[in-house]
Amino acid sequence: MENKATLKGSLFVLLIVIAILAISILYYEAPPHIPILISAVVVTVYGFILGYRWDDMEKGIVSGVAKGIAPILILSLIGMLIGVWVLNGTVQTITYYGLQLLSPSTFLVSSVVITAIVAIMTGSSLSAMGTIGVSLMGVAYGMDVAPAMAAGAIVSGAIFGDKLSPLSDTTNLAAATAKTDIFEHIRHMLWTTIPALIISLVIFGIIGLVTTQGTADTGQINDMMQVLQSEFAISIITLLSPLLIIILAVRRFRPIPSLALGLVVAALTTFVTAPGATPGDIMGAAYTGYTAQTGFEAIDDLLSLGGLEDMFFGISLIIIALAFGGIIQGIGMTAALINGLQALLRSRGNTIASTLASCFGVNVVTGEQYLSIILPGQMYEDAYKNHNLHPKNLSRTIEDGGTILHPLIPWGVIGAFVMTTLNVGMDYVFFVFLSLVTPFIALFYAYTGWTLRKMDEE
Repeated sequence: MENKATLKGSLFVLLIVIAILAISILYYEAPPHIPILISAVVVTVYGFILGYRWDDMEKGIVSGVAKGIAPILILSLIGMLIGVWVLNGTVQTITYYGLQLLSPSTFLVSSVVITAIVAIMTGSSLSAMGTIGVSLMGVAYGMDVAPAMAAGAIVSGAIFGDKLSPLSDTTNLAAATAKTDIFEHIRHMLWTTIPALIISLVIFGIIGLVTTQGTADTGQINDMMQVLQSEFAISIITLLSPLLIIILAVRRFRPIPSLALGLVVAALTTFVTAPGATPGDIMGAAYTGYTAQTGFEAIDDLLSLGGLEDMFFGISLIIIALAFGGIIQGIGMTAALINGLQALLRSRGNTIASTLASCFGVNVVTGEQYLSIILPGQMYEDAYKNHNLHPKNLSRTIEDGGTILHPLIPWGVIGAFVMTTLNVGMDYVFFVFLSLVTPFIALFYAYTGWTLRKMDEE
């Protein structure tokens, strides 16, 4: 018979896990896969000490990985889609016009706004980052904008749009978990997300002005545009696939069938925009990606990307991280840690601060944003009732601490997706200003009482 995980035991194991991850990733600069596997072994040993059998923990692993099937399929489809998009000229066309319309000094601000609009329309931060985000990264290379900064702007916009879209799965999940109306939840989210967006735009605007002052290489931009126009098909036809994906998402089609149909359209347009391309070429680009050989280094670096094979880093990381989270969830560590915080819930401010900390903690130890919403949402429901706080306060807080902070975890689903799809390192997290600013705004509201709504006021 297994024993329940204790707060002290769970904290001790958690500190070991954090030490393993920190030393391996930050000091030795190791990919996160192996440190997470080592951490999983440590948690498994703790499970055996508690009396759990391997069969029980294996069920937790299977349950954890099952939650990642949809993101894995989305990541796989986007990898194939990007490979075909480069083959048929979609990425080149968007990059070409982007270099004409955007300027280095306003690029970061524009990226936040553009990605946010796409994410609101599609209801998916993954789709926004995997489609328009990839093209914006191409423009960033052409304008010599630091990839980590560009990725931070793209992620900030995608997360903002995702949170304010009624089509978003995590937005609906947060509202359902807290038992509040979806549109009431979105309106209440505006109090934290709008100020965070404004602050982020100001920071990106300052960075854009400071880093590009007198350094914009317009000659290189013109050279890139000439190479793109001479070597590839710059055509509106290539935009049919991304436009179809956006239209289907707005009409509430789910991401997987939308991306699959977009892939079919991209493959068909290849025969028009890339004369001589065979079905074998299309399938090859979908699997191994595209390799550019123009002789122009910046273009070749930009366009040598995509393919299912290029997504294996992110897919394997998602599987390992979710398996690790499944073990933690299965032996009751997460519940023990959250229950241990109940003593801090005597004030309204501490209750909200503990909710934020719990959401972020679940993100760190499991790398799974759905759990970071569901578990704290369930655990803190009564505490919010005791403080006479309306459920929409809980729904907003679990979004602020769960979904919005999730991109800051490199081994999480979004983190793996960003590093793989946008081809950046873990340093992108320092530029996701929307995620970095939001919890401080939430804490300000928590301890001042401003924007909090009580049950008897409704």
